[in-house]
Amino acid sequence: MHYRWLRNFRHRLANTESLLHFSLLGIISGVTCGLIMFAFHHAISWPSSLWLPEGDPENFEGLVAWQRFALPVFGAIVIGLILKYLPAANTRTGVTHVITRLHSHNGHLPTSNTLVQFFLGALALGTGQSGGREGPSIHLGAGINSWLGQKLLLPNNSIRVLVGCGTAAAIAAAFNTPIAGVIFAMEVVMMEYTIAGFIPVMLASVTATTLIRALDIHQPIFDNPVTQMTTLWELPYITALGLIVGCAAALFITILKIGARQADKPIERRLLIAGLITGCCAIVVPEVMGLGYDSLAAATRGELGIKILLALMAAKLIATAASCGLGMPIGLIGPNLLIGACLGASMGVIGNHFFPGQASDPSFYALLGMAAMMGAVLNAPLAALMAIVESTQSTTIIFPAMLAITVAALTNSEVFKQQSATQTMLAQLREVLRTDPLSLALQRSSVASLMSRKLTHLPQLISPDQADQLLELKPDTLVISDAQDQVHVIAWGDLHSGLETALIDCQSTHIDLLELAHLSVSAANLHIQATLREALDTMDQQQVDTVFVSGYIAGGYHGEHPDHGLLSRTDIQQYAAQPQ
Repeated sequence: MHYRWLRNFRHRLANTESLLHFSLLGIISGVTCGLIMFAFHHAISWPSSLWLPEGDPENFEGLVAWQRFALPVFGAIVIGLILKYLPAANTRTGVTHVITRLHSHNGHLPTSNTLVQFFLGALALGTGQSGGREGPSIHLGAGINSWLGQKLLLPNNSIRVLVGCGTAAAIAAAFNTPIAGVIFAMEVVMMEYTIAGFIPVMLASVTATTLIRALDIHQPIFDNPVTQMTTLWELPYITALGLIVGCAAALFITILKIGARQADKPIERRLLIAGLITGCCAIVVPEVMGLGYDSLAAATRGELGIKILLALMAAKLIATAASCGLGMPIGLIGPNLLIGACLGASMGVIGNHFFPGQASDPSFYALLGMAAMMGAVLNAPLAALMAIVESTQSTTIIFPAMLAITVAALTNSEVFKQQSATQTMLAQLREVLRTDPLSLALQRSSVASLMSRKLTHLPQLISPDQADQLLELKPDTLVISDAQDQVHVIAWGDLHSGLETALIDCQSTHIDLLELAHLSVSAANLHIQATLREALDTMDQQQVDTVFVSGYIAGGYHGEHPDHGLLSRTDIQQYAAQPQ
């Protein structure tokens, strides 16, 4: 694809200050993500409605006990056998995979992994595995946008933005919370806040939310919930709720970590164990199966007694943490919202029993528990706060929710010394991500935004006629490619006298430019899609101080060319020294 408009679009995206072009990218990514979310939603609900009672895709509770045990075990066996015969690299899915590919591979997500996530994620949730669709949705949103960027050969810095857009759009579409989607993408996945990143990510989030609302597949969970405290005397009780939720978050991550340590075991054995755990929990607590949004709605409406709340909380915590840790292609955000809601509602029931008339409604505490659990497990306090504000469409909950989230996050991280769920999984996989400020800054810019295009690119051997043209042109810099495709940079002052002499004494049909040059500098080859971070890494690996950036159109040329250029280590150092 070498259309002029596309080439110009690529060059615009190489510059992070080109917000208009990044904004267009955000809108496109929001549409693609909204469509794949729509497809994934139906991939889960349509098959489930065929085998669940009354055609209700959430009615796992309508199954008899042996069916509730057999369905997740059967699903786990099928998924395990499929993954067994796939290459190990293609079995990696979910938010952790997205973060790894974003920070280690410039957002290039393999299409095969995205397909695995779509079909096996839908199969897992359709067979009652205790998980959420948000993690798979993030992978799908990021994956479809990464595929689009790779197909269009966009600069790698813009593919990274596309992955962020897909993440935000997925969260926004899943929960109908566009702001929380943006914050989650920046806080958890991209791990940075920049104007160039905010604008396209916001547009992607808004676009995906608009599309999902237009398709009318979002079903509100909350029905006029209580969002305001009865009295300030409840603050100590809310603090206690935060402490308890923090303990639950730490237990969740501990079980997750235990499961992740089994990564060297055969995948089919690990998933069978996950299916057995979910099946056993489902015999006792049927509500543990599937997405659990119906149970979440019931908990926030105060329709569940304290016994079922505590039983559901325990079963959901154990089954989800174990399944995610063992490698089931499901998400954990939705289940943690349900765990937090059950804990919060339980605290609300206890508070109303001992302090009737003073404690707020249990639904109020269910909302606080949801926010606190999400914030603590993901270490994303701001995203959790915005999610609950947007879901309830009320700002009065901000004050108590901030307290609950802060206490829960501190309890998990400082008392129990636990990392977030994503960081825990990355640590178990021994993934070291380069998320320091300098690396992130260099990944935001493409080599095309900084390279010098004033050069002449020629092969090592040229004809006398080409030599005459070169003497007339008198270029400042020459880039010579030898027979082994090694690149040499030569200043015109180091070549022109030797070239004049060679033309006078020429007795051959070819002139060797490298033999004539007094001095040449070796350079490494690099594609124009690369970021400044890639350029610096290439220089370090090949022990050179210059890279020759080649474009989408190969071959020699004279004069300035938009797709080719030279970039030095000094150029990158000067860029890094500027305020970002």
